[in-house]
Amino acid sequence: MYPIMKHLHMTLAFLTLFSFALRGIWMMRRSPLLHQRWVKIAPHIIDTLLLVTALILAGILRYNPGAHPWLMAKIIALVVYIVLGVIAFRHPNAKVRVASWCAAMITVIYIISAAFSKSAWGFLLHLT
Repeated sequence: MYPIMKHLHMTLAFLTLFSFALRGIWMMRRSPLLHQRWVKIAPHIIDTLLLVTALILAGILRYNPGAHPWLMAKIIALVVYIVLGVIAFRHPNAKVRVASWCAAMITVIYIISAAFSKSAWGFLLHLT
C-alpha cells in the first residue's frame, strides 16, 4: 500500500504545482480560461486528495509532526501556501496578486524540497 500512496501523493503534488503555476500565468495574462468552472473546481479536488494521501502516508509510517521537524515545517508552510494562494486569486490589486502568487510558488517548492530532503530547511539548506 505504501508505494502506491507515495507515488499517488507525489503525482498529486506535481499536479498541484503545475495547476497553480498555470492558473497564475492565466491570471497575469487575464485569460478567460481562469474563469471556467472546471478550473475553479479541479484544484480543490487535487488538493483534497493530496491532503488525504499525506494523512494516509503519515498513518502508514506512523509519523508524528512533533517528532519530525521537517513534517511540521511542511504543515506550517502548507498553511502559508493556502493563505498566499487565496490572496493571489482574490486580492483586488494586481501587483499584490502577482507578488502573492510568486511567494506561494516559492512556498510550494520549499514544501516539496522539505519532503525530499527530510529537513525542515528544505532548499534553504543549500543557499548557505
